[in-house]
Amino acid sequence: MHANVDASAMRRMNRATVLKLIRDLRTTSRIDISQMTGLNKATVSNIVDELIAEQLVLEVGYGSSSGGRKPILLRFNANAAYAIGVDVQLSHMTTVVCNVRGEPVYRQVRTLGLSEAQDVRAVLLEAIEEELRKAIAAAPPSPYGLLGACLAFPGMVDFRRGAVYYLPSVFVGEWEILADLGRSVDIPLFLDNDANCGAWNEYMAQAMKLKNLVFVNMGLGIGAGIVIEGKLYRGRDGIAGEAGHMTINPMGSACMCGSYGCWEEYASERGLMRYLREAGADLSALNLRESLLEQALEQAQNDNRACIRAFHSLGQYLGLGIANLLNLLNPDEVILGGSVARAATFVLPEVERVIKHRALLQNKQIPVRVGSQHAVAIGASLLAVHETLFASAMEPMPT
Repeated sequence: MHANVDASAMRRMNRATVLKLIRDLRTTSRIDISQMTGLNKATVSNIVDELIAEQLVLEVGYGSSSGGRKPILLRFNANAAYAIGVDVQLSHMTTVVCNVRGEPVYRQVRTLGLSEAQDVRAVLLEAIEEELRKAIAAAPPSPYGLLGACLAFPGMVDFRRGAVYYLPSVFVGEWEILADLGRSVDIPLFLDNDANCGAWNEYMAQAMKLKNLVFVNMGLGIGAGIVIEGKLYRGRDGIAGEAGHMTINPMGSACMCGSYGCWEEYASERGLMRYLREAGADLSALNLRESLLEQALEQAQNDNRACIRAFHSLGQYLGLGIANLLNLLNPDEVILGGSVARAATFVLPEVERVIKHRALLQNKQIPVRVGSQHAVAIGASLLAVHETLFASAMEPMPT
């Protein structure tokens, strides 16, 4: 026997569904919305009128008609509100303010150097609080102001609790960071893994036409953000996508996770040093206080053959892991992000070559491309928008 439907919950979901549909389409009309959602015309009209009054939706003219009155066209008001996205990495932090379509109006990059910090939590809190204050001040006036901010962290986090399980390299764990930030920041706050944020940005940037994709974020480590049927897959405890710790060599190099032969030991910046040595690169010319990848990339672009060979090796191992992901998930697309993606000229041909040999059947044809710049920070802002405006449209229908 079905329980009574909560009328307020039903209306909230209907409203979010209508608003999401208007956002997803360039223009639409009340009658189109009714036909696509199955909601009756009166319900759609009432919701649309409410959204127009709230300045979330605009009327932008008339559409064509095969007979009768021309429909009034509706468009989502992208500048009705803004959100903040923060991409936190060991060496730097990127903060953006975007409108509800993910179009940036403000960007700031701050040097962090967390690997040298005595108290990582204190340094991070101070930096995030300061950058959030700057971003809040930079947000343009809008009917709804700032919807919130989302932090993207390169480690294992609990999206639901807003807590850090573990941040690799700096060995920070079990940290209720949003509770700490909430004492000084007075806007809604969210927290997610950086690869998840990158995946969400790429999903939204495709106007949600691709329902299944994998975003591989590669830097000092590797993480994967997975979108399945239009939803981020976080797993039971929020730590899905730790692809960097799948074993590709059971007798291989020791990983900081405690295992051996993890993918990220071979296909991230940590693996690059090994390949430079093996290729005979002049390591004495490298400044170990600066980005190894950037220095090696500059030399490769200047036709340094040892550096080019090192990037080819990196691309081969990157392709090995991606082929495994393709065979496991069979997505519409794989997108590469993070610092290693900047070397795409050298690594991507090797990735594609390995995939052709190791992926199964149609998986060989799945496109692999480099993602958009600042995908993680922008994706974080879009997650804040999603959670505050559209999450109700994704909830199961009450029974």
